[in-house]
Amino acid sequence: MILWILFLAGFILVHLSKMLRLYLVLMEHKIPFWEFVLLYLKTTLVNFIIPFKIGEVYRFYCISRKTKYWQVGILSILVDRFFDMLALCMVLVPCDILFVRKMFSIAYPPLLSDITVIFLVVLIVIVICYISILPTYRYLNRYLIKEKTSSRSLAALKGLDVVKDWFDFTRKLISGRFALILLSSLAGWIFEVFTIGVLAKALSEPFDAMIFINYIRSIFGMGSRYLLSSYTRCSVLLMAVFLLLALLVSFIGRCKKKVS
Repeated sequence: MILWILFLAGFILVHLSKMLRLYLVLMEHKIPFWEFVLLYLKTTLVNFIIPFKIGEVYRFYCISRKTKYWQVGILSILVDRFFDMLALCMVLVPCDILFVRKMFSIAYPPLLSDITVIFLVVLIVIVICYISILPTYRYLNRYLIKEKTSSRSLAALKGLDVVKDWFDFTRKLISGRFALILLSSLAGWIFEVFTIGVLAKALSEPFDAMIFINYIRSIFGMGSRYLLSSYTRCSVLLMAVFLLLALLVSFIGRCKKKVS
């Protein structure tokens, strides 16, 4: 019983951290807090039900509808995923270095697991693209204006302006909040490791760094899905309960406003 109480507490902390991260990303768009809570709960529930994060399409729709900007819908999800992946790597890299190498009996075991390498490569590519956009835009914009006058140059200039607009949207989503978003992401993963470990113990299953890495791999169809399936079933049940409670509170609040 105590283990399930700890699991519930850990689950709540995980999603409070993740909800805070998304709220920090979207706070400039001033979505009413309770509406944001409902948005997070229902989109997270859909994400649990639909595998491989395809549920993010629904989150894109909901965020775009609330903010009135479809660019914010896409970019907020990409920014949220970036910080999620960055924080996850901050957890996986020490696990790989300290524990995973001991699992190999070969002379020169790999320093990092395959999933960690994939995440790091994706992160590096994203960072390089992000820091390259503004100087590249300035150079090409100046070059095209000075050297070219054809219709292709005009089309290229328009394309550059679109890229710059998307860059500005992204910068506004994280400006001044990078550290806070990263800290909330890291807290979310630390709580998730704890929560998954408690669930494994409650199910009388072993749990260590290698099993956690295999859990992450299983999210992308690269490993055993037993622990992932158990965690997902519990998450769907709890998230559905929290969503129903939130909808009930919202309904009661609207009724009180009508009466008053």
